[in-house]
Parts: sequence; C-alpha cells; structure tokens
Amino acid sequence: MSVEEMNYEEIEKELFQLHNELRTKPQNFLPRLRDLLSHFKDKVFTVPEEEPIQTFEGIKAVEEAIEFIKKQKPVPELTLNDDITKACKDHIEDIGPKGMTTHEGSERSNISDRLEKYCEWDGSIAENMDFGFKKAENIILNMIIDDGVKERFQRMNLFNPDFKKIGIAVGEHKIYGICAVVGYCKNVRPIGSEPNDVADFISEYIKNTMYNNKKKNIFQEDDPDAPDNTVSVKIDKKSKDIKGKIKKITKKIYTLDTGAKHIVEIENC
Repeated sequence: MSVEEMNYEEIEKELFQLHNELRTKPQNFLPRLRDLLSHFKDKVFTVPEEEPIQTFEGIKAVEEAIEFIKKQKPVPELTLNDDITKACKDHIEDIGPKGMTTHEGSERSNISDRLEKYCEWDGSIAENMDFGFKKAENIILNMIIDDGVKERFQRMNLFNPDFKKIGIAVGEHKIYGICAVVGYCKNVRPIGSEPNDVADFISEYIKNTMYNNKKKNIFQEDDPDAPDNTVSVKIDKKSKDIKGKIKKITKKIYTLDTGAKHIVEIENC
C-alpha cells in the first residue's frame, strides 16, 4: 500500500476502535502479538504491506509484551474528543513536512501547549506517536510492544485508567511516509471555564492523602498536590478570562514517571 492509497480517516477510525478493544478486552490481542514472532529475522521486523523495521530488542520485546498482556486487567473505554484530535493534527502538520520525530514541536510546543489552543484540560495528559506503519493494527501493536523504551511509556498510556478522552490524527511524514499522533487526557472543558467542581477536588485530595500511607516523594514534602510519581514540576502564573472576568491563575504541571503530564490549576486569592 503506497502513501497515496492510504485513507487517513479510516486509519484514525480503526485506531480508535482498537484502543477500546485493547482496553476492555486486552487478551484479544494475544494471538495478534504471537503472530508477530514469525515475522522477525534477527532484529528486523517485516509484515505484509509494511516496510521492514529495524528494531532494538527484536523478538524479546514481543515476548515481554505477550507476558504483560496475559496479566493485564480491563480498563474503561475512551471517548473520542475533537479538541484533542485537533491538537494531534496540529502536531502532524508541524513535524510531518519537516521529518521530525519528537513530541516537542518545531517551536518547542508540547501536547499541553497544543491542546490549550482549543480547550482547558484537567488531570493527566499524554501522547503516543508512531512512524512508518500504514495499518491501524500494526500501529497499536507497535505501541503495546514499545520496542527500545525500557519504561514502556506508550504501553502505559494505552492502559492508563485515569485517561477518559482520546484524540487521534494520522498524516503524511517526510521521512517515514506516515505518522500517527494519539493524545490522551482525563478531562477537557471549554476555554475560560472554571476548573473541576470543588467537591471533586476535595474527594480526590482525600483519596490521595488521608488514605495513602506511602512515603512522600521530594515534591510532596512541600506540595500536597504533587502525584506520587512526580519527577518534575513547572509553575506557570498568568491571567485568564474565566466567565468574563480576568483572574490570576497558578498552573502546576507535573511530569510523571510514565511520561504523562498532570495539571493542577489554582485561582489566586
């Protein structure tokens, strides 16, 4: 299948369906993963209608993915979100023509920056990317395997139970022919709207503090909002129009050890 023959919208639609099948029935993917074992020659992976891929780990990464999927419990389905999809399309339109393969855009944007052009977001956010595979099934299998990444960030994003929303874009890439960008988020809301209801915040706070006996990390010593797996935090102070009123906001964006981002937005008194 050539790049000219590909229907990006159909790939996006199938990739969304595969996400929810994977999350709700993970063991359905065991036969698909096992079939991949016969498509390796040393560390080169070749399947019909796809270009050969030089992997880092070879068969071992697939075998490890199989063992993981055997034990994986179902997690809730994701809802397709137009704003996240727009942010994903923006990234493809930026990096595709330039042949870039990074989560950071050409002007140093990240997924949070791109999404905030269209909406506000709450909770956690993350992004998966794939380059070269033309079939949706191969794209998601490659994300499950996550070859060459010790932490398997992409696989963790696929099964993160905190994520409720998803956006998907597939488009042309200068070097690899095709690329897919998938965004995940806990919650999105209109630009200028207020953060989650205070009752929800209090409930989440109690769950994460009073009933959590884990030792605090270095970030939690001074900041009770920091999640357990925080590895860094960025503080952003700015003024925002919320329901017609300009208010000063402190936004804390935590980078987690899964590669995802977690956000807490506080209205300054």
